[in-house]
Amino acid sequence: METTLSDIRFIDYPSFSIERALLLRNSLFEKGVDNIYSFGKVEIGINRAIGKGNTSIIFLGNYKNKNVSIKIERSDSKRKGSLKKEAFYLIKANENGIGPKIYDYDKEYFIMEYLDGPLLIEGKFDREDIFDISRQCNALDNAGIDHRQIQGGKHIICGEKNVIIDFEKAHFSNTPKNVTSFLSMCFISDCLVRKRIEEIFEFNEDKIGALLKEYKSNLDIEKLIESIQ
Repeated sequence: METTLSDIRFIDYPSFSIERALLLRNSLFEKGVDNIYSFGKVEIGINRAIGKGNTSIIFLGNYKNKNVSIKIERSDSKRKGSLKKEAFYLIKANENGIGPKIYDYDKEYFIMEYLDGPLLIEGKFDREDIFDISRQCNALDNAGIDHRQIQGGKHIICGEKNVIIDFEKAHFSNTPKNVTSFLSMCFISDCLVRKRIEEIFEFNEDKIGALLKEYKSNLDIEKLIESIQ
């Protein structure tokens, strides 16, 4: 059950400045946000947030009668302006049908689709999820967007739908590595995701490596998926 933040100062994390908090709140409300909630797994005093990283904090909010995620730059971020850059790449990803939908943004925050579900790293996925995510990675490759944080499984949600999230370190590249990074994590790297992969696929590492090398030359994702199946 969502409850409104007990004190608006909490959106200016971790300084809790009333001046910045009011500026952020007023700007968000002008965009169409009408509530910011204490909700999520991250404890901030007596309040909660959906997520927290080195540069930002994410709150649940209400925007035009729907729940949204509001990603706000931390007051102590060492990468000032990174959220504006992330919003730019998320918009580009959206143009290719990838990522949580972004609704609006400003230089210190953006408002995006709220998504719920386990992360890929939690291992609650099946074969079709892997193929679906591979196709999404291919869409990014074809758009020339390199996510750069695909490996590890912490930036992919496997819920009602599979969604690649967190474009903070994304950039344009002539040689994007989304598919190769994702499938290397799945089939070659020694990681938690690989353990689940071994339960649902029969595969040979050397063959996967050769297939990924071939993919680099043609970006043919359907041929790659057919070969892995």
